[in-house]
Amino acid sequence: MADYLGISLERASAAIREYVKLAPDNAHYDPSDKVYKPTKNFKPMIINPTPDQVLGHLLLDDGFLSPMPEMMRLPVPQRAIPTDILRTLLSTMAEDQSIDILYRSMSSPEPTWRRITPHAFGHDGFRWHVRAYCSLRGEFRDFVLGRIVETGDRGYSKIEGQIDEKWDEILFIRIGPHPDLNENQRAAIEMDYGMEDGETVFEVRRAMLFYVLKQLGLHRTEEEQEAMGIEAIEQQIVLLNTGLLEMVRRQ
Repeated sequence: MADYLGISLERASAAIREYVKLAPDNAHYDPSDKVYKPTKNFKPMIINPTPDQVLGHLLLDDGFLSPMPEMMRLPVPQRAIPTDILRTLLSTMAEDQSIDILYRSMSSPEPTWRRITPHAFGHDGFRWHVRAYCSLRGEFRDFVLGRIVETGDRGYSKIEGQIDEKWDEILFIRIGPHPDLNENQRAAIEMDYGMEDGETVFEVRRAMLFYVLKQLGLHRTEEEQEAMGIEAIEQQIVLLNTGLLEMVRRQ
């Protein structure tokens, strides 16, 4: 505790004594190891982190859990993000400015210069985007950070009076178990996703909707999945409010 928090042993000992007074049933002193350990009936009294927050510390490998269990996450290719470009974008946002970027788009044969006004970042599960107003296209768009070749001049903001409606609009995604699963499989999926009455609901910004649906394998219609031979045991979940998929395709 002392090493993790960066405090003296005396201060750590005093904190433990105070905690034991507050929650005497939560900790007991182990004379063999000369440390306090949680009891079997331990119940959080000060903080109550979610399982995701606890397991998140495994990814950080910050020593929060002791002893640290072994852990491995799926290896994915690192997306290149030049530090100087990221620093420049952050500074541009902080000062409410616009900036010229040389961007390598998948739809253009050569990199092109364009003026953008960045205001947010998004992560699609694999790569980072900067959300910005594009003066070339006259609309708010996503720019993959790893495709910005270099940055140029900065100046006054190009979006005075402009509102990124797709970023500000919050949508609710409803998912449920695939109807072709058997009863046990449906129960497993409902338990896995914490579903109630056969569904779970979560929020997403409209600008990030496509990325979420793609990540969950919900960016195809039922007919498209059948044509591709994607079976229920593979897909497992379905989009209940299918109008969101139609919305994505109209964008």
